[in-house]
Amino acid sequence: MRKKLHTHYDNLKVARNAPPEVIRAAYKTLSQKYHPDRNPDNAEASRIMALINTSYEVLSDQEKRKSHDLWIAEQEVVVRRPPPPPPEQPRASRAEPRTESAAPKTSASAVFGSRLRQHWATRHLLRYGLLYISSAVFIWTFSSDKQAPAVTMPKQYVATPPMEPEASLTTSKRTPFAPNGAPWPHNAGYVDGYPKLRMQGLSTVTVDNRQNDGDVFVKLVYLGDDQAFPVRQFFIPARGKFTLTKVNPGDYDIRYRNLQNGALARSEAFKLEESSTTEGIQFSKITMTLYKVENGNMQTYNLTDEEF
Repeated sequence: MRKKLHTHYDNLKVARNAPPEVIRAAYKTLSQKYHPDRNPDNAEASRIMALINTSYEVLSDQEKRKSHDLWIAEQEVVVRRPPPPPPEQPRASRAEPRTESAAPKTSASAVFGSRLRQHWATRHLLRYGLLYISSAVFIWTFSSDKQAPAVTMPKQYVATPPMEPEASLTTSKRTPFAPNGAPWPHNAGYVDGYPKLRMQGLSTVTVDNRQNDGDVFVKLVYLGDDQAFPVRQFFIPARGKFTLTKVNPGDYDIRYRNLQNGALARSEAFKLEESSTTEGIQFSKITMTLYKVENGNMQTYNLTDEEF
């Protein structure tokens, strides 16, 4: 029985002709179920989440989805090809009746020659018998421990290797460059090429990634009256942290991508405030811990690629 073909559609539990909005909804539902925040210390949930992200990355991209559909079609051609018929077994030949013939008469010279051959055979057996016995034991032991490899029929060659969505537990999304093409900083810091906005305030926001063993790409998003947009975009390595300074007062949230498995999340909204007092200006100073850990101070929510 041939193994059932497994595809990215199976990972997201959608039909192969599913429209983009159905694929997006399925991804969101599965992400909510297997997100690390809802499954702390669950290696299986992390593995499934990585597979879900990989499958959605392929099926949400039109060109990648076409390539995947082509691969499925090629594999199904191989699967549907009937197996070759078993080789025809030769028919047993009918035994010919045997008739006993009269025993031939032997002469004295034939008897002498036969006895001489028996004499030399006995001497040869006594001299080399031990060697024969050892060889026989070795051959028997070797043949009983080793099985001859099975002969397989030639298989169709496929130039493009098949996708393996359930292969490895450590599916990595990390690339040497940020989405804008700039290299990631060596240490925690802003990513080159992105603008730094709302820089006239006094408030600070510290993003703590020390509880996480994966690098993250983080955005500070300003929640304006009409639209939300990122005002700072920065990189934090695993076990690191970064502090944003001179942030204007207003409503914000934190959105981030785990660069090891591609998982997306956002924080709950928070407010930065500045007010004048008799002692000077008071301003907000916030520290946020990524991922939900013991004594953590940030509630996270699922996020789609469009929202990041």
